[in-house]
This record gives sequence, structure tokens and C-alpha cells, in this order.
Amino acid sequence: MSQTSVDIAVVTDPRFSGGTASSVISDVASFLRLGLSVGLVLIRSRFFDSSADQANPQVLALRDLPGVKVMGGEVHANLAFLHHPMAFFRGVEDTIAIRAPSSVLVAHHPPFRGDGSLEYNPLTVERQVLRSLGCRPRWSPVSGTIRAQLRCFAPFLALTCEDWVNTFDAGSWRAELPAFTDGRAVVGRHGRADALKWPERFEEAVGPLSPGAGWKTRIMGLPPGLEQQIAAAGVDWDLVPFNAEPVPDFLRSLDAFCYFYHRLWVEAFGRTIGEAILMERPCVLDPRLEANFGELAYYCRPAEATACLEHLRTHPQATQNACRVARSRAVERFGDASIARRLRALFADPGTRSRLGPKSATAPQTLRKVVGLALREQAEATSV
Repeated sequence: MSQTSVDIAVVTDPRFSGGTASSVISDVASFLRLGLSVGLVLIRSRFFDSSADQANPQVLALRDLPGVKVMGGEVHANLAFLHHPMAFFRGVEDTIAIRAPSSVLVAHHPPFRGDGSLEYNPLTVERQVLRSLGCRPRWSPVSGTIRAQLRCFAPFLALTCEDWVNTFDAGSWRAELPAFTDGRAVVGRHGRADALKWPERFEEAVGPLSPGAGWKTRIMGLPPGLEQQIAAAGVDWDLVPFNAEPVPDFLRSLDAFCYFYHRLWVEAFGRTIGEAILMERPCVLDPRLEANFGELAYYCRPAEATACLEHLRTHPQATQNACRVARSRAVERFGDASIARRLRALFADPGTRSRLGPKSATAPQTLRKVVGLALREQAEATSV
């Protein structure tokens, strides 16, 4: 291998946070553990237009890892990962040439919003990538939810046959005690304090996390508006500021993880849920998440959550056994040890342009949304 070539190039804007940043960090660590050389290509996307958008220090710290080379200009690699379609939708400020026989665009974000409108046009993203980076990547969704949306643009869009799901260092996510030990029952959730991460109706936000007598509730990361409503209603929850506790410690304090969210929100993957599954905590989830986690969790409407949680609590042995099985399957799918297999599959992946399978919109609906997005962008451009 020449001095200017690497095994894997990772192209990302370091200003992304949340699941995208965590995914980049986990992937790079996994590649390095396999002994692969990594080229880190830090771009500046026009998606970020505020000085308040600062680079994630943990992503920047990847530059100092042995085996990582910061690259720009002409980048030679065996495989290139381009992270997040919104990084390219508005174009990038850099001029970079990706020279790789295989490249994939990891779709961390859905093209359609929860109300059905289009946030970005994948075909525009492809044109911008070709213009800025000189490559034509296949799209690799992070979940079944994103795949169902991207499939709406087939056959004009090429997808990988397998999702590129988030990766976890499975050894860092281990429970010390199983759920519902010694009669304890604590339900909770964690995540950034975003109102869209919670149901819009107060009773649907609070009800699933207030199962009744014998239960305690812990929340790490609550939107200020909802926190005020909860205080006014006298709801007795243990509220912890976002990231005030290490996430593994917080999850160990729970016996069940419960997550419902706003009708206008589309959960691309659900990294916090993956963490809870790996910690052997039963997850009671919004049915929309079944496309992402399948048999690893329990799904119901908010009004049904109390009955589901009570069933889990009153059958502790069965719950604990199910959680062990779920963790084992999650390690196979999301654990860092799965990276070698997934890379082999990716190199052999023929790609697909098929429209067969679940789709979030019909072809006529998709076309109308594309036109609607173009008209909105035109109106915004003329108003500036």
C-alpha cells in the first residue's frame, strides 16, 4: 500500500453530534481494532450556517489515534464511508477527490419528515457528492425505517443490500444485575432534551412512564417545557440533567426502558435504545421502531405501556431470560465484533435498485414531495 493510500476513508463533518458522531467514533475504533488504516477526511458542509455549530471534540480526537491519518485533496482508499446525507445536500466547501473502488453514503437521517414533507432530495445529494468528491456512492441506511424511505427513490437510487447499523463496543455495555432484581421496579429513559423526542400530548408523554404503585421513574434529559408541566402537575419523577450521569450507570439504575415520541419525529435508528438492550433492560417502544429493532423489544401504544410494564415486572424470570437473548442478538447485529463480517459483506454487496419491500410513500407521492421541496427552496432563495 502506498503512503497516500488507506484501507478505509471516513468522510464526515465534525460538527455533527448525537448518533452520527457516536457512529463515526465507534466505527473508526472498530476499524482500528481490526488493524485497518483509516483516513479521516473532515469536511465543512454548508448544512451548518451558524457559528454556534462547533466541532465535536470527540470526533476531532480521532485525529490523534494511532492508525488514523488526516487526509484531504486526493484520497485513495479501498473503501470510503461518507456520513450523513445532509452533509452534502447543500454542498461542501472543500474540493476533495475520493479515489476508492467502493464508496457508501451512510444515511443517518431520513429524507421524509414526520409530516410527510421532504427535507432533502437524495438525488440532489448524489449530484452534490459527485460534484464535490467525484464518486457515486451506494446508499447504506442505518435502519429499516430509513431503508423504507430511500426505497421510494428506486430505481434511481442504489442501496446496499444490508443496512449499516450503528456499532457499539459491546464490552462497555454490561449489566451488573438483571432487571427487576429483589422486587425493584424503576422505569425511565434518557436522551437529549428535545421536545420532538417526546409525545406532544401530556398524557402520552407522562402516562407510559408513570405505571403506578410500586414503580419509580428516572429521566435523564427532559425538555424545559415538559419539565414545567410535570412540576405543575405534581408528577414525582427523579429528573437528571442530560449527560449528568454516565449512560451505563444511568441504565443500570433502571429496570425497564420506555420510549415514545412525537408524531412529527422520525427516529433514524435509536442509539439510546440499542444501549438499553445491550444493558439487558426490556424496552417498551413506539411501534414505529419495530422496523429498527424487530424482536429485540416490546411495542405498544402509549395507553398500553402500563399493562406491558406490569407484565414484565410480574414475570421477572421470563423478562430476564428474554433480555439475555435480546442482548446476545444485539451483540451479533450491533456489536463491534460484527464489523469484520459486515465489511466483508459490504465489499461483496452487489447493491440493489429494487422497489420491492416496505416504502413510506408511493411513486406519485414521492414525485409531489420532490416538487414541493424544489418550490420551497426556490421561494427561500428569492426571499433572501
